[in-house]
Amino acid sequence: MAITATPASADAAFSSDAVAFVDAFLPPSGSSNIDFSVKLTGAYATNGQPDKKVWVHFTKDDTASSITWVNGTVTQPSAVTTVPSPNEVVVKGVLPVSTNDVASDKWRLELALTETSATTAPTSGWTKATDFTVAAATRVTNFDIDPSTVTLKSGTSVDVGIRAIVEKHGNEVFKDARVESDETSDYYSLHTGFEADDKTYYDFVAMDSSTATGRWQAKLTFTRGTKTYEFVKSFNVTKGSSGKAKSKVTFAVSPTKVKKGKSVKMYGTVYRGYTSWGPWKKKILKLYFKKKGTKTWKFAGYIGANNSGKFTKTVKPKYDGYWRVGAFATSVTLGKWSAYKYVDVR
Repeated sequence: MAITATPASADAAFSSDAVAFVDAFLPPSGSSNIDFSVKLTGAYATNGQPDKKVWVHFTKDDTASSITWVNGTVTQPSAVTTVPSPNEVVVKGVLPVSTNDVASDKWRLELALTETSATTAPTSGWTKATDFTVAAATRVTNFDIDPSTVTLKSGTSVDVGIRAIVEKHGNEVFKDARVESDETSDYYSLHTGFEADDKTYYDFVAMDSSTATGRWQAKLTFTRGTKTYEFVKSFNVTKGSSGKAKSKVTFAVSPTKVKKGKSVKMYGTVYRGYTSWGPWKKKILKLYFKKKGTKTWKFAGYIGANNSGKFTKTVKPKYDGYWRVGAFATSVTLGKWSAYKYVDVR
């Protein structure tokens, strides 16, 4: 009887393809990881078990006289019931980094293979060396709240300014901006645009005695790929007692992108109340506009609410900018600004 031998698989080796990185950048705060992947050929033995174990280490400066290597983490190939054809797998790993590291083109990664039973990184046999560049990430500096402590007065509102310098590096997206109470669900939305220099951020909210007291924070949120970063500045809000009714305004714009000469609809509801909310009937509101890149709000007209507190107005915007409506105080009711709405005029 003839016996047919099963040929042994080729030893595992790194493919000639380059090591692939997913947006190598430093986190703007704290710690993070740089993701990478590499193809491994001859990945499995004939029984479907991984043929080798993959190791990675990297240096943050390959020009240093004495190079310091840092170990990364690799997700090892799992056993398979059927060896794939071709016998290869994409191995993924991460390199730990922090905001204190230096962005440069001096970073270098090396890979190694050992027996699958190995429990410590090898001292030799490092191959598949790859130089790569690590970019800086968005940073927020000069983050200030003015006034730093907000003291609310009965019957009046206080403009609270939020200022910051945003140093963008790469494909970050300015996702959200707001000021929010640490203790309640109260918050104010802010715009997500910059001044003319494309790095200075400024906006403000008008707080009155209906605003919750206690610890507040201004929060700027950026995303880059799948990662989200928040920059936070805290401040305090205090106030005295008031016998006036509170008010609030909802405000919406549709559409938010419009061709020049076309109209948008601005609408919402104005409320007032002591212990429960009801419509602020027949209230006359003021509409204001702030052109993108400027700091001054300009009066743009009046809007009248009906008996249900609902109001609507059709406007033909000429410029990109922000819109809001104000329900101004009376002798028995506090005033209130709506949230801002941005309209993109094309």
